[in-house]
Amino acid sequence: MTEPRTVPDELALLRAANPVPAADPRYADGRPLHHQAERALNQLLHGTRTRRARLGLVLRAEAAVCALAALLVLAFSCVAGLTTPL
Repeated sequence: MTEPRTVPDELALLRAANPVPAADPRYADGRPLHHQAERALNQLLHGTRTRRARLGLVLRAEAAVCALAALLVLAFSCVAGLTTPL
């Protein structure tokens, strides 16, 4: 019998390729954000624009659900009107 071929470990291949060196400053972890970037991030996460967008999304979802429910009621009432009881 022959031994099954082993698939090379993908993580080992990535480590060997070293696409991003550990010393590269662009991808360093642990650096604090500068003041302007921190303010922009806080504004994105907690700003009024986010709340308004969320409220608009909820209202659109509710309108879509109501429209779908109305279509289903209309469809089932039309189908029920076409059938004759036994």
